[in-house]
Amino acid sequence: MSRASIFDRLSRRPPSVEPVESPSAARGDYDPDRLRLIDGVALTASGFVGGGGVPEARSPNLSGSLRGADGFRLPVHEIVDVMPVEEPRLKRVEAKALRLHELVQTLMVEALMMLETLPEDAAFDVVLSAPIRSAEAAGIVVEHLRGAIADTQYAACLGEVRHLRHGDDPHAALSLAERDGMPYVLWISADSLLNEADVTALGERGVLVRASHGAGLRPGEAVSALLIQRLLPEPGAFDDGWRLDRGYAGEHAPRGSRRDHDKRRALLASLDAAWPCSPAAGSKGEKGDEDEGRDTSQDIAGAAPSRLVIDTIGLPGRAVEVASALTERWPELDMIEDGIGIDDVCGWPGEALTALALVLAIAGLEAREHALVLSLEAETRTRLWPLRSYAAEIA
Repeated sequence: MSRASIFDRLSRRPPSVEPVESPSAARGDYDPDRLRLIDGVALTASGFVGGGGVPEARSPNLSGSLRGADGFRLPVHEIVDVMPVEEPRLKRVEAKALRLHELVQTLMVEALMMLETLPEDAAFDVVLSAPIRSAEAAGIVVEHLRGAIADTQYAACLGEVRHLRHGDDPHAALSLAERDGMPYVLWISADSLLNEADVTALGERGVLVRASHGAGLRPGEAVSALLIQRLLPEPGAFDDGWRLDRGYAGEHAPRGSRRDHDKRRALLASLDAAWPCSPAAGSKGEKGDEDEGRDTSQDIAGAAPSRLVIDTIGLPGRAVEVASALTERWPELDMIEDGIGIDDVCGWPGEALTALALVLAIAGLEAREHALVLSLEAETRTRLWPLRSYAAEIA
């Protein structure tokens, strides 16, 4: 479908049978610990990610300009089919911001198409998380975002358009603090590490891939858009979507200093805390620093996730750690068929990681299927986000 025909569809939206949300329905009493994921799309070096599923991972290409510490050309994951944008102000202010702007604009039509699922005249905010350092550059990108929506029938429903530099925590990114906000949010997240500064930063952390041995993170880029509903404190029932609680985060000794047996046991404890085997199992694992206030025992006890998304298996020891723990916990899972390694799909996407992981988790899932996102990149931290199907809860 051409981009012109998609814009035509955006101007001919069919009436919705769901209750109408007033465009002035801003409020500040949403539950800060729960979100409802409705839909998501993304663009990676492997292709488009959406309701149809996840594309096959593509091999990286050797960069023509970026080299590692060993002097070899770096394998990188670059999105080739990007919409060119003429914005001389960004070129002047911050070169990386121009690339992020191009990524966002390339996905913008597909992101706006998701708004068709909302109740008619439902009000929504837009949150852009992208590591743009310059306030001027961020303002230019936000200006274009607002303009793209102003050209559609959703202009009257648009609330706040806000930029954040970091997007590793969806609840923090969509929080309102002392402000009021709309019930729905279009969260757009983008990053590109295909530049000297970010490659140098990966090298200084000791995680950059070396062509001479292949282990490590390959620089990549990604842009994602998620349609999310902020939830009120009182319980609500939904026919579709996935509930995203704050999840589990645990600190531990550096992975490189522990034996495989100890890492497996620690990851199993984290899995028990985030995804209990039974209503009482959640008390068996270590308690993470973001584990308070979650009701994890009622809806996923005894059910295995249908999709596992892991941020990286390219760093030393991660593949063994993940495979041993997950095989023991869910022997029925096929890690090849049911598991996705983000670094295989698009290399290391930097600040775009979390949003992309959530899109990959729900892409192609059946309405009653659950998913689990695991973040193992950090040496001393493990993080897990269970995504629980609302349709399964009411079934």
